[in-house]
Amino acid sequence: MARKPQQQRGNPKRKGTGTNFGNAKKSKPTKFGQLSKSQKEQLIEYGELDPTKEDEDDLESKIFRKIIREEDIDEERNRQYEDSDKEVSEDEEEEAWEKPSSYNKLVNLLKKNSRNADFYKRQKLEEEGLEDALSEEEEDEDDQDLDLQDGETLELTAEQAEEFRKKYGDAVLQELQNGGLPNDDTEEESEGEDEAEEALSEGEDDEENEQLQVEDMDDEELAQANDFYEKHFGEYSPEDFNHRVALAEEKQWKLNCRNDPVLNQVMSYSLEEAADTEKNDTNEDPSIGLAEFKIKQRLHEPWSKSAQEHFHNAKHSYNNDFTDLQYLLYQQMQEYKDIVYANRSLEDCEEIRRLYCLHAVNHSYKTRDRILKNNIKITAAQNEDKDIGEIKDQGFTRPKVLIVVPFRNSALKIIDTIIELSGTTQQDNKKRLTKEFGVPPEDIEVDTSKPADFNDIFTGNPDDCFRVGIKFTRKTMKIYSDFYSSDIIVASPLGLRLIIGTQEDKKRDFDFLSSIEMLILDQTDVFLTQNWEHVEHLIDHLNLIPKDSHGCDFSRVKGWYLDGRSKYLRQTLSFSSFLTPEINAMFNKNCKNIHGKLKIKKSYEGSIHDVLPQVQQVFTRIPCKNAVEAADVRFRHFIDKVLPTLRKSAISQEHTLIFIPSYFDFVRVRNYFTDHNYSFAQLCEYTSNADISRSRSNFFHGRDSFMLYTERFHFFRRYNIRGIKHVVFYGLPDYPQFYSEILNCLTLPSHDNSPFNDWTCTSVFTRYDMLKLERIVGTKRAQRMISGDKEVFMFA
Repeated sequence: MARKPQQQRGNPKRKGTGTNFGNAKKSKPTKFGQLSKSQKEQLIEYGELDPTKEDEDDLESKIFRKIIREEDIDEERNRQYEDSDKEVSEDEEEEAWEKPSSYNKLVNLLKKNSRNADFYKRQKLEEEGLEDALSEEEEDEDDQDLDLQDGETLELTAEQAEEFRKKYGDAVLQELQNGGLPNDDTEEESEGEDEAEEALSEGEDDEENEQLQVEDMDDEELAQANDFYEKHFGEYSPEDFNHRVALAEEKQWKLNCRNDPVLNQVMSYSLEEAADTEKNDTNEDPSIGLAEFKIKQRLHEPWSKSAQEHFHNAKHSYNNDFTDLQYLLYQQMQEYKDIVYANRSLEDCEEIRRLYCLHAVNHSYKTRDRILKNNIKITAAQNEDKDIGEIKDQGFTRPKVLIVVPFRNSALKIIDTIIELSGTTQQDNKKRLTKEFGVPPEDIEVDTSKPADFNDIFTGNPDDCFRVGIKFTRKTMKIYSDFYSSDIIVASPLGLRLIIGTQEDKKRDFDFLSSIEMLILDQTDVFLTQNWEHVEHLIDHLNLIPKDSHGCDFSRVKGWYLDGRSKYLRQTLSFSSFLTPEINAMFNKNCKNIHGKLKIKKSYEGSIHDVLPQVQQVFTRIPCKNAVEAADVRFRHFIDKVLPTLRKSAISQEHTLIFIPSYFDFVRVRNYFTDHNYSFAQLCEYTSNADISRSRSNFFHGRDSFMLYTERFHFFRRYNIRGIKHVVFYGLPDYPQFYSEILNCLTLPSHDNSPFNDWTCTSVFTRYDMLKLERIVGTKRAQRMISGDKEVFMFA
């Protein structure tokens, strides 16, 4: 039954000429030349324009729609029947009668020409890492009739020749019938074949590509039996998964400690006794290299080239592909254990950065290639009408690796390293990355008066709010990709916190963190000088069930994702210069990897050996029952014991610097000094430049007797404070070099040139400051100072 014409919107009295726009007051004709280009095309295509807004005089803002009339449908249908040589069955005729062909023609035309025609298909393929395969399918559809060998002739019937001529033209048809292919088509076909062959491979060399054909897939999987990636993140749950999860929740970790000449103190935590004894001895077989570590073949050459360029002078006792540190670390990394490495230094930071970048890219490639292989299996099974059962190879979202660093300069180094190691031939948005994350060479200044660690941290762009997605295709690395289309995300804690938000925020998003399988925290100690709460907030939002599907194929989602237990398989890698209670808490609370975890630290000789002036250094241990009341006990001891000693004489009171690690303690002491009318200056991370200059001047000339000085201020500024005669460490600094740097300021010239025998140094600590104390006085001394009966210790 014929459809009724749609009711016209706008002026019901408007004629269908397409050139008059009327309204209730007056019908005003519009000339063809006054229409925009799109309106002219619409007028030529449909014969009329249909305004949908009341303000019909504003032609630019009008929105028009196609009006379908019954006579147009009948005319188009009759034309279609006249041109068709085939007989239409009764069912087909009835179906054609029910659907207006002109409308279908319009929809088909839009689908054919629209860039978003295959949006959902593309979105699905991007989630699976197959966006390049889509472009290959489109090329194959265009060239499927041209699949001929060079010199082969084309034999067609008369009807096929006529149809081929309409599709490709007389010139192409004649050339194909005479033998040979056009040069352009031959190149495109050859390139398409190369890309299709690469899609069927893992990116390995030509000899290994044959293993990745569909018929050899089972043999190739057997060859990967020793790959820890397959054991850890394979399609099916690991054996005794539920039992291991229960042990991890109950914190039934078995501890095994050993000393290593390179890694120093290694504390290994596992859920089985056998695992400890198996890994007690380090495998030092020099034959174990990139291939034995199951690193993708396409990464071998870039890594070897990088190793020769950057680490040719380093020790390679175990393997030529890795330095000693890299080799021993990667033995644990490739087993997907959680690692907290607290020995990071200026000398090995580049080795560590390149190692975890290799591990991240290798994991991303394995994840993507696993999905590609399973797609081939599924396609082959569908073509043969076979049932291959369930395939579990995906998470809720595509991002699998999250790298968190404090500043943009560090992020730029990481992305440059990934570019170097990835083996990609093209990188999108690289210029934008350099512009936003880099600094012009003429603006790079290295302050030789600052310590080396300061220049390493802050040289370049020190902005701390950023986030970048990285997406891999077979030949291209796309920077600034959308998070849900990315394989690796590089961001700062603040940059992610602004997206994650809080429960009070109306707009927030953290679903892209739901399938993170590898969390890398580099320069973790620097996060403490920013805001550690951002790191805790970030980790709390990892591996949660997403609120939206985001185009996910739930039939291929791994079981532990659906159960909300993917955090027990996530690998967490943390690299820090030292251990702190916050890092230890993260290790104990959030690192629940069922395959084990390691904590690597070292013994300290103590930064006290770097103190240059001859000054008596007094360390006082104050009694404290628990860590909760430590702040109150410390403040009371400072008010009752330390300050009265300083106030005994005017000489002792002048030029005293009070070093306070915590900003909360700083505010508490500052308020006390203000209430009791102490003469003091203050330098904290929120002090303006003008106030900094004023405070330093007043303290140097003795106009202010005390200087309240925070650790964060020293971290970001590293000023040499002149005029210091007495130093009080309200609390020990986290960075051990700060202790010696502050005391070495005593040697700077003062306004009265006071003798060195007037200098004093007092430090206060509790038994909960063991980690800080051992970095300053040394590990062995710290153990005696914490556990002994003596409470006051003096060093000269």
